[in-house]
Amino acid sequence: MAFSDNAKAVIALTTRLGDGSRPSLSPTRWHQFSTALADAGLRLAEVFAPDFDPALPGVPDDLANFVHELLRTAPAATVAAADLENKGIWTLTLADVDYPTVLSDRLGKLAPPVIFGVGPTPTLMRRGIAIVGSRNVSEEGAKVAADFARAAVEAGHTVVSGGGRGVDQFALNAAFSSGGRVVAMIADSLQARIRSPDILRALDSGNTTLVSQEAPEAPLRPESAKARNKLIYAMSEVTVVIASGVDSGESWSGAAEALRARNGVVAVWLGPGEGPGNARLVELGAVAMRSPDDLLGYLDANTSIPEQLSLPHA
Repeated sequence: MAFSDNAKAVIALTTRLGDGSRPSLSPTRWHQFSTALADAGLRLAEVFAPDFDPALPGVPDDLANFVHELLRTAPAATVAAADLENKGIWTLTLADVDYPTVLSDRLGKLAPPVIFGVGPTPTLMRRGIAIVGSRNVSEEGAKVAADFARAAVEAGHTVVSGGGRGVDQFALNAAFSSGGRVVAMIADSLQARIRSPDILRALDSGNTTLVSQEAPEAPLRPESAKARNKLIYAMSEVTVVIASGVDSGESWSGAAEALRARNGVVAVWLGPGEGPGNARLVELGAVAMRSPDDLLGYLDANTSIPEQLSLPHA
């Protein structure tokens, strides 16, 4: 697709496309700058005007200087985005009508200004059911993850998860095998993922979408996985944690943060294959699930997301 000038402005200022060492604005700094633009009555595209001065009211000097430097290398970023399109990787910005509002509505100023992906985008406009958990899940936990995924598909829901091994993979495989819609939020290299024959076959089905907020060539970083977890919870009506550690690990930190931020409904499996942190998450406000039928009953009984108990701030 052809990028609008507004979209090019978002890409230029918030991605590292064109140069992996290139800095970029974080979601919160982008929100601060774009809000100042709007307050000044300026469109995003006006950052490319020859006389544009980023020192707007409400923009501190360090941010204005940073924006000025980023605009010097803007062409490389927008050209790189166009190259990605030619490789089948789409780019969506907050300036695009196709950007999933489920992310911006739930995350607000923490929503990623740009996301990348492959596969159909309409799937992203409605929240699904996320199924997540530990990489080193037991055989019993793996079966439970698959059972929840199949139940979600049978009820007409998209299954959302991360792209890691363990619970994520068992859930996504079961949903795909059942003919369901699948959204995998990944934290590692999108370009590397789509070279996999299995991923290519899944994409060919038309039911699979891969999404990342990282530049498609970027390797996995610890902070990428943490940011990805926020997206999984934001994309979901209910996120079911199959197995979690306690006070440590990606599954625990993702669920605990979602409870703290009230980022959707967190549900936790209690039964064979559960993790040592599952019961503790229930104590902190997560909804207990003892069978896939509990999930379906919960969805039927709750037409809107209720407020959950939130974790106390440390």
